[in-house]
Amino acid sequence: MEVSLWLVSATFAILLALATLIQKSKSSSSFPEMKWPSGPKKLPIIGNLHQLGGDVLHVALAKLAKVHGGVMTVWIGSWRSIIVISDVDKAWEVLVNKSSDYGARDLTEITKSVTASWRTISTSDVGALWQTLRKGLQNGALGPLNIAAQTQFQEGDMKRLIQAMTDEAAKNNNIVKPLEHIKKNTVRLLTRLIFGQTFDDDKFVESMHYDVDDVIRIGGYARLAEAFYYAKYLPSHRKAVREAYLVKSRVEDLVRPLLSSNPPTNSYLYFLLSQNFPEEVIIFSIFELYILAVDSTSSTTTWALAYMVREQAVQEKLYQDTRMTLGDVDLVKIEDVSKLKYLQAVVKETMRMKPIAPLAIPHKAAKDTTLMGIKVAKGTQIMVNLYALHHNENIWTEAYKFIPERFMQGEDTSATNRALEQSFLPFGAGMRICGGMDLGKLQFAFVLANLVNAFKWSCVEEGMLPDMSEELSFVLLMKTPLEAKITIRNS
Repeated sequence: MEVSLWLVSATFAILLALATLIQKSKSSSSFPEMKWPSGPKKLPIIGNLHQLGGDVLHVALAKLAKVHGGVMTVWIGSWRSIIVISDVDKAWEVLVNKSSDYGARDLTEITKSVTASWRTISTSDVGALWQTLRKGLQNGALGPLNIAAQTQFQEGDMKRLIQAMTDEAAKNNNIVKPLEHIKKNTVRLLTRLIFGQTFDDDKFVESMHYDVDDVIRIGGYARLAEAFYYAKYLPSHRKAVREAYLVKSRVEDLVRPLLSSNPPTNSYLYFLLSQNFPEEVIIFSIFELYILAVDSTSSTTTWALAYMVREQAVQEKLYQDTRMTLGDVDLVKIEDVSKLKYLQAVVKETMRMKPIAPLAIPHKAAKDTTLMGIKVAKGTQIMVNLYALHHNENIWTEAYKFIPERFMQGEDTSATNRALEQSFLPFGAGMRICGGMDLGKLQFAFVLANLVNAFKWSCVEEGMLPDMSEELSFVLLMKTPLEAKITIRNS
């Protein structure tokens, strides 16, 4: 029995290798005129996968770029080749100067079920649908007037968040796990923007929170199929696909009843219904906002809190700057966030050190174009390593240290400062820059300001600093979720 199982496994491995090599030859011959940039030497079947282990992917790619250059070809397995860009000038060529040329997407099959077959803002190619969705979102739900109208609700959410952490600390020797609290806070904000300011349903918040977590977890299963085309036939991948369809059904059951409501005109749902989109596009355009915003905002805030624990001098400076600017306040208001200059510096430094999507969403050439004057064929996948840009030691002084003061240099029009600005791209750049950038920055700063104003953050045990190890899923997560001791500052 053991021998027969071994033979079956060995036979499958050989067939997988042969099929992958065949697929490689087909894919290589489809771009006969294109000269790929040089890169690390690849091995049969696995490509450069052996050089991408040990570190999280964006760090491994940044290390390879130091050897092979800011523009290199990397093989994920032996059939998928990607041009990886770690140079600021080439990043701007792709993201800004030739945005439309590189405005297509290349996503894994497993994402298809929860994105209406790639018909949402972040998953669709640049075109009429993408333009309509983006314009409707930015001019409506995420427009300045609508965001301003959220002020009193956000401040109410913040009081609820502070109270929830106070309650948890009281039951747990002053120790809290902030991530889940911040996630639910973000879900509540998004829910009002989507369905209207009067929408308040804790059961919906809990269910949506759970579904978002599931999608991010399932997304990790797609990596094997990305590397080996025929690995999608493996039982583990088939199981992940089934789980994705279960999430799809749950999201449809959760959101569909709300489509028959009468949403206010400034809500995202009102816009989607007004366009007569198919029901699936409406449901998963809504779900997409949660996927893009919940973990990105909450994880970035949690990274910042971890830095506050590790860098007590920075935390104290932020607290004192808030006091000196606003006085003895119990709650930092939304309107006051922009007044806190050191807060803005801490926000930027956190996003530089821990860009929430360090490899962004991969771009794909929508047509035959060029890069550095060299032909790039339609369909070529391009990945910009934002982490590498943010840690370029030729541009950033002490690039691997958390130094918010680097963003407090005032108005500086020097070439050095312009290079810093062009190298700081936490939300991407160009036509596919994150549509929720302004809301994300505001919410991150607002939550951080209040959590530092309300509590002093310190180690769970003396000298035991938070683990800053990274885990790259859909977004950049803390491998070990933050636990910290909090002490109430105000009565």
